[in-house]
Amino acid sequence: MDRGPLDRWRPRLFLAVAMAVVVTVGTFGASHWQPGARDVDALGLLLALVGPVVLLALPRRPVLAVVLAVGAVGTYLALGYAWGPALGGTVGVLVMVLLTGQPARARVVAWSGALLMWGVVVGAAALRDDGTRVGGLLGGAAWTAVALLVATGIRERLARAAAWRAARADRERTAVATERLRIARELHDVLAHSLSAINVQAGVGLHLLDRDVDQARSALASIKTTSRDALDEVRAVLGVVRGEGDGGDGDGVTPPTDAPEPRTPTWDLAALPRLAEPLRARGVTVRFDVDPVLRPSGAVPAHVAGVAYRVVQESLTNVGRHAPRARTVVVRVARDDDLLRVTVDDDGGPVGAHDGDAAGYGLRGMRERVEGAGGALAAGPAARGFAVAATIPLPTDVSDAQPARAPQGSDSSQEDA
Repeated sequence: MDRGPLDRWRPRLFLAVAMAVVVTVGTFGASHWQPGARDVDALGLLLALVGPVVLLALPRRPVLAVVLAVGAVGTYLALGYAWGPALGGTVGVLVMVLLTGQPARARVVAWSGALLMWGVVVGAAALRDDGTRVGGLLGGAAWTAVALLVATGIRERLARAAAWRAARADRERTAVATERLRIARELHDVLAHSLSAINVQAGVGLHLLDRDVDQARSALASIKTTSRDALDEVRAVLGVVRGEGDGGDGDGVTPPTDAPEPRTPTWDLAALPRLAEPLRARGVTVRFDVDPVLRPSGAVPAHVAGVAYRVVQESLTNVGRHAPRARTVVVRVARDDDLLRVTVDDDGGPVGAHDGDAAGYGLRGMRERVEGAGGALAAGPAARGFAVAATIPLPTDVSDAQPARAPQGSDSSQEDA
């Protein structure tokens, strides 16, 4: 909420009133202790209070405020009033100009005003000829310089604090925008894949409803499973928005405990075969060639596995949407030194909507996700159809896992879906 006029004026008003009290009391005291000085009267008090008044009345006219304050104190001293506290009002104006004005201009105005003030003071001392010592004048000038230097230090400290707060606010805004983009990307991946799968399975079910009830029932069961998994994933993603600490309660969902973005739900590489269900319903064969070293849970950091999962998911979704002639898709996931390589190849033909989708949100989202993890993604027509290849760096502290023992009767490197 914006501060009201009184709130904005309150610090300046407090300083002006405090300065007026100090100047008034000090001026009467100095007059008492300087017998040769002129007694303080209404004119003297008025001249002494010009500094506090212009401090309050002219916050946006620093040059005019300094000129009025210096002129008033010069007139005060030239008329023979007591030395001392009356100078404090003018010094207060100089300090306030230095603290509140534009940095470069405020320094020029404040230090120029200080030189002008002490030129006027020296001139007034010469006119009075009351035995004022040069040492006293030099001491007063030194104290004025100290006050301005202190004000400069305070101003710079406040500026650094303001810059730090602005940088922190900018980082917070960037973090919020990044989080929103990540959530939008997760929802896009979940909904695009799941709705495409449901659409395909519903079409199969309608086509077989009158001819093959068992196959139609299987398609409906697949719709139920796909929609349930989609709801689980959406619930996990929205849990981030609600501030829930869990990574979701869907089957296969695991919170990325070692990821730099720990609040993002992700999937394990073991969940890759489930992505083939929509294509299998269309009669497309999907082969998974996953390095056995990467199969055990925890062999790949969760955030890297999540990126790989989303790349495969989006690639298979694009095959289902844009490659109606595809009959075989090969998914390969392998470790190459400190890199995780993920490739998805289909035989849907070199020409098709894949190329049009390259400028759309699907491949763009994949590329952003892979590049956000420090990797690179290439996608384009291949010999038989379309190919997507992603390389994702693995943390150097990930130890080499022993190859997992494949279940008897199954192929550890290839899995037909």
